[in-house]
Amino acid sequence: MRLGLILTAAICVSLAASLDAQQVVFSHRTYAAHGRSYQQIWIWSSDTGALTQISHAGRDHHSPICDADAQHILFESTENGLSTTRWRLDRMTGTEEPLDAGAIGTKLAREPTPSSVPPECDAGTARVSPDHTRVACAVKGTDILVVDARTLRDVARVPFGQRYSTGEPYPPWSMESLWSPDGRTLLVGIYGENGSSTTPQLDYFLLDPTTSTWTRAFTGIEAVWLRPTLIVYVTPRDLSRLSGAGARSVWTAHLAAF
Repeated sequence: MRLGLILTAAICVSLAASLDAQQVVFSHRTYAAHGRSYQQIWIWSSDTGALTQISHAGRDHHSPICDADAQHILFESTENGLSTTRWRLDRMTGTEEPLDAGAIGTKLAREPTPSSVPPECDAGTARVSPDHTRVACAVKGTDILVVDARTLRDVARVPFGQRYSTGEPYPPWSMESLWSPDGRTLLVGIYGENGSSTTPQLDYFLLDPTTSTWTRAFTGIEAVWLRPTLIVYVTPRDLSRLSGAGARSVWTAHLAAF
């Protein structure tokens, strides 16, 4: 499923009362035929498929983060391409207020404490399972290691071993991983085969740690695992031509569901 949106690669999940009512919050620009347009904050409901714009102010709304109270969304806005300020948006009223420089939300990923990270893990790659019993991380960019969170003893160590479409192996890279909500599968991202410094992208694979089975999934910029059967991600950016008089090409991306 592809949603025809022009957006930035910044998404977060706002968990409602039930898993069926999960919402994805993202930054999206609708280009205007004349005059200036802005990146605004939108919500996509994984339950109904509804798209709702919740910000309307004449400023760009970048890098949205769901606040811990589930009522507000934190975002950044850059003035005249220079100074960046942080703002808080009330989801219900649409009211926006500037924040102090240090006021920023927390990441969705469960960040383990230093004492719970195996010493061989690549820096910044450790992720705690939903039930807090295991930690997964990349090792030397070639293996995914899963350990017991309490004892740090190995539960599984699985070589990546995947290859480009040309048959060449992926180079060692500090792979990103994300646990499924039921803790059975890992979504592992590695620097994409067709990535570059101007169009970064990850190739994502599903890993079953129990059977050491890898399955190719998709290519994207970042991903959020909503339910065991639903992953939402941002597609790599590409040039698209706007319609109408004076049409020009702009960088676009899509919000997609896997």
